[in-house]
Amino acid sequence: MKPEHCGVVILAAGRSERMKEYKALLPFDAKETFIERIVSTFSTWGCGEIVLVTNPETQKEMEKLELIPREVKVVINHNLELERFYSVKLGLGAILNSRYCFIQNIDNPFVDSSVLDLLYQNRSEKAYVSPVFNHKKGHPVLLNRHGIRTISEWTDHAANLKEVLGIMECRTVEMPDDRVLININDPKEYQRYFLPTPHSEGFIENKRWN
Repeated sequence: MKPEHCGVVILAAGRSERMKEYKALLPFDAKETFIERIVSTFSTWGCGEIVLVTNPETQKEMEKLELIPREVKVVINHNLELERFYSVKLGLGAILNSRYCFIQNIDNPFVDSSVLDLLYQNRSEKAYVSPVFNHKKGHPVLLNRHGIRTISEWTDHAANLKEVLGIMECRTVEMPDDRVLININDPKEYQRYFLPTPHSEGFIENKRWN
């Protein structure tokens, strides 16, 4: 199914204090970083608008390494103390032409076209769509136009995304595995899913879905 009028907001503005390095720059495999993998997945799948919300330091590193394609709209969060919901607000405020929009976290690079297909096939003008595995909601979520507008116009910048989504109708979609629940927040979690390749120092490979 070819998606129409669908965008994505990629959240990569966190300080990565537990990881001790920028999550967006973590290697996914020998060829791609997390951010490259995620952007490529949504671009190939067919998202017409790709918005990346990041902080000034991560932006500088990504620009230095030439990791962001020109078609990606970069939005800078200069108020990191307001945390994730404010980043979501900034990103959705930059979505101009999409009727639906995914919210994708940088700490889960395992999203793929099969996940996006399932969520998009269940899109609704009345509800946002959430993937579910073992009765637990995960990411990415798919917002409709009402959800995009509601969050982007929310006046409390320090609100909690989960609580705001809680006032909206939700349609859940069962997923075949737990990748939608993964959050890679520290070196131990990273090592759980990735390991160095035997013959290439510094390169890593995906343990589970490569």
